[in-house]
This record gives sequence, structure tokens and C-alpha cells, in this order.
Amino acid sequence: MNFKKIGVVVATGLTVITLASCGKNDANSDIVTMKGDTIRVTDLYAQTKEYPTTGASTLLQNMTFNKIFEKEFGKKVSDKEVAKEFDTQKASLGTNFASALQQAGYTESSYKDSIRSQLLLKAAVVNKIEFTDAAYKSAFETYHPEVSALILPEKSADDAKAKIADAQKSPDDFDKAAKAQKGDLKFDSASTSVPKEVMAAAFKLKDGEVSAEPITVMDPQTGASSFYVVKMVKNADKGTDWKKYKKELKAVITTTKQNDTQFVNSIITKYLKDYNVKVKPKEFANTFAAFESTTDSSKAKK
Repeated sequence: MNFKKIGVVVATGLTVITLASCGKNDANSDIVTMKGDTIRVTDLYAQTKEYPTTGASTLLQNMTFNKIFEKEFGKKVSDKEVAKEFDTQKASLGTNFASALQQAGYTESSYKDSIRSQLLLKAAVVNKIEFTDAAYKSAFETYHPEVSALILPEKSADDAKAKIADAQKSPDDFDKAAKAQKGDLKFDSASTSVPKEVMAAAFKLKDGEVSAEPITVMDPQTGASSFYVVKMVKNADKGTDWKKYKKELKAVITTTKQNDTQFVNSIITKYLKDYNVKVKPKEFANTFAAFESTTDSSKAKK
């Protein structure tokens, strides 16, 4: 699982000192002012206790964004949605969930808060996306509809080659082995549960066909390689009518925009201006510097 925070940075030992100096010993001193709201020293102190490994400037960013997006989109993000996402993430890690939370610096409560923040930001992004026919058609060009395939991961290329040979000699045994390892999967080109390299190779296979060579996937963080064998069960021809996949394509467009840093930053910049966000203490003068020169080349809606 990938625990996400908005703009996470590592906290330094100067955080408490900075807070004390900017507050000038007054816990009610304003740090950030905005239309209809403020963030005071006491508010930031509370957040540093909740998120002890996150820097004060990043906390200020998150607190400001949350206040703005709650006002704009709070009614669009329900507690039910937050709980659903939380349960999904928890189920994906099983018994490792508690340790993963701890390593990421979360409690269950603070992680739910983080999920809500992510959903609020998503709502802000979706609100600015122009879902035009041109956008749908562009997404359709690289979209592959859902397929069913059997996927087996192996530790080495030689093991994968041996598995490919086994699949050719005894297809039924291969199928049983893959299903026993929960390798019976359904996915489309927008899925995140299957490595992109594996999906690309799978989409080229005909029904019943097995990958001729091991599919190598390298972990970008560790550099370690893993090897996959794929057998296509049921491939799909998307045809030419993009409207059949409008729901799926909307999700593709949304994800693409969410991952477009410039587009997201341009949205945040607009809201910072609309809410007249100001930072008072000079210690935090650069808190929103990354958004001050952002331009919207992605043509977000006005």
C-alpha cells in the first residue's frame, strides 16, 4: 500500500523552535489567514503532535488545503466513502496493516483524515476537468478493455521459462497452479493491480495463448527484477465506439489529471488566490512558494 500525504517532507529539530518564535509566545497568533478562516499557532502545535514526522510548512499546506476544500467540496465526500477506501487498503495488507501504518507515521484515525484529504483534492481536480469528446477520444486511443488472464510470478527467468514449457505440455496443470496462487485476474489498461509491462504483453496474446518469453519487471526503487508468465483466457477487441467505455475512460482521464502535477498545482494556486491566503510569520514565508508561479497549461476550467 502506498500511504500518501500532500507534499510530505521530513520534519526537522527546528520545528518547535520555529513555532515558538513565529508565535512570539502567543498561542493564538495567526500563522495563515484566509477568507473566512485562520490557522493559529495552537492549531499547528496540535498537528505536530498528530503528525510528528511531518514538517511544519507541509502541515500548514495540508491544513490550508483541507480548510478550503472542505468548504468547497465537503458535502461531496462522505464518511462512507472514506470508510470504504480505508477498508480496501486495510484488506489489501491484511496482518501487515498495523505495522505499515506505524512505519508511515499514521494512526488509524489520522490515516482516515489523510484519505479524506485525498478525496477532497480529487473532488477539486474532477471539478476542473473538461470531459470533452476530444478528451474521451484521446483516452480511447490507448485504452484496452477488461480481459481475463492467468498470471504467475516467478523468482528467476529460468523458473519462468520452465513454467512456460509446463504450460505448453500440460495446460490444465498450469491453469490449476495459477488459480491456486490467485493468479486468475481481470484487468484493463487503467488497472493498477498488474504491472504495466505484464499488461502490455498480455494484451498482445490471443485466447489460450501463453507468453513466449518471461516478462521482466524491474522495481524502480530496489532495482530487483521479477519475472512473469501470462496465459490469456479471454481477450477483448475494443472496437471503434468509445462511448461504450465512457465510464472507464472518465476514470482514465481523471487519473491522468490527478497525476499531472502542473494541472493539480494550477488548481491549488487558483484557490489560494480566491481565498486570499496570506502567511504572516517570515519563518513560513515560502510555505506556498511552489504555487505562486504555477501556470495552467493544462487548461483547467475557470
